[in-house]
Amino acid sequence: MNYVFLGIQGSGKGTQAKLLCQKFDFMHVNLGGLLRKQVNDNTELSTEIDFYISKGMFVPDEIVFKMIRKCFHKKLKGMVFDGFPRNYLQAKFLTENFHIRYVFYLDLDNETAKQRMLARRICSGCNKDYNLIFTPPKIEGTCDVCSKKLITRVDDTEVLIESRIALFNQETKPLIDYFKDIGILVDINSGNDVETVHKEILHSLKHEYVKTHRG
Repeated sequence: MNYVFLGIQGSGKGTQAKLLCQKFDFMHVNLGGLLRKQVNDNTELSTEIDFYISKGMFVPDEIVFKMIRKCFHKKLKGMVFDGFPRNYLQAKFLTENFHIRYVFYLDLDNETAKQRMLARRICSGCNKDYNLIFTPPKIEGTCDVCSKKLITRVDDTEVLIESRIALFNQETKPLIDYFKDIGILVDINSGNDVETVHKEILHSLKHEYVKTHRG
């Protein structure tokens, strides 16, 4: 079973993908995380990937496809793609190489998405993610796990956020019709709280599948 979370940055794709993976023991394939790991690990692609990320641009498809292929192995129960696909060619690649059961489109307006992104923080030590709106740290500016300082991601400046929102609306949002036409799109209102959105996602799955895996 493979699933996709599609939505503007700040719509909660990562959070909902993790919840689904925890419930059904799927692999979480987060494109943004994979790309940042490449940069941090100083691979041969680091400089090129960092250039695109720092400009608020999409990384070229050829690089993305290589990284997605590396995630697959036959023993997986399933994968949940988060932040992929981002354009039509990536959507075609996905549907031609993987059996996708559902694409969950987390619908959120641009302004709310922007405010959520501006509230994101990451630990400078262990890289744990926080959001000052939904998941703030117990002590302001300090990681709950390792007590290191929380920082803003380099690509979460207001200018770059607005650039990514514009890019999403231009390149990614048209994929809604693509997935709707092949009958696998599920529209979810992500303006609600995390638990409500999660319950709506589970409700949209076939009842017999949810009952079989209920924990």
